[in-house]
Amino acid sequence: MERKYISAVKALNGYVLQVDFVSGSRLLLDMKPYLDKIRFRPLSDQQVWNSAVTNGIFVRFGNVELSHDEILSMAEQGHRNII
Repeated sequence: MERKYISAVKALNGYVLQVDFVSGSRLLLDMKPYLDKIRFRPLSDQQVWNSAVTNGIFVRFGNVELSHDEILSMAEQGHRNII
């Protein structure tokens, strides 16, 4: 059985990704600093950005995928606002 870490995701205005964890914590991750990276360029398309979904472990925007570990690592690099 796979362990789930993420309960919900929401793509907010200004390229902020809201990630709700099963623990009850919420992370607001500013994705703007990553949009110039080849991997994340598709997220600058509003339709792709607004397609964010999760299976509890990964967040997907079409073909762009982030694991919960990667999301936490990105947040630890200083682009974070934890509520």
